[in-house]
Amino acid sequence: MNDKEPMRLEKMLGRRRPGREAVSNRHVSSSVRRTHRSTDMKVVIVLACSLLVVALPRVRRQTAYVLPDGAELVVGSIKTSFSCQGLRYGYYADVDNNCQIFHVCSETHGAAEVRQWSFFCGNLTIFNQLTLTCTYPEDAVPCSSAPEFYSLNDNIGVEDSKFLRDEDVERARQLRA
Repeated sequence: MNDKEPMRLEKMLGRRRPGREAVSNRHVSSSVRRTHRSTDMKVVIVLACSLLVVALPRVRRQTAYVLPDGAELVVGSIKTSFSCQGLRYGYYADVDNNCQIFHVCSETHGAAEVRQWSFFCGNLTIFNQLTLTCTYPEDAVPCSSAPEFYSLNDNIGVEDSKFLRDEDVERARQLRA
């Protein structure tokens, strides 16, 4: 701090030390401008941080139907009606989009919120709810019957459990026939 700094501060605060010269208006106004710029910058930073905090939860909810550019060229017109609300962790065919789109639903730990991520299958394939893979339609469970197999997600993460039971495979075979 140089010798003139205390004078500037005293002048801004309206105080003068005895024996000190008055600071010119030019110094005071530049000092005041710096103070205003500093205050303005702090306000901008606080507002930006506030907006970020408010926007973060919204960003998390918007992961559903965030598909790569050009997805409409493969899938066609995309309907955004599928919701993970009420579903447990798992992979789910989107019947409204002819099973060309599937979703991963995940419960958020410590919150009642369910997160949803959306993906689309490659050209000429659909999501097979029986095997939880994208495959050719003739090898998959009929799309309209996919919700009947949503319960297979209950087997994810269960130790010493077969993922597919013989009854599930037989039921799918009968639907394909």
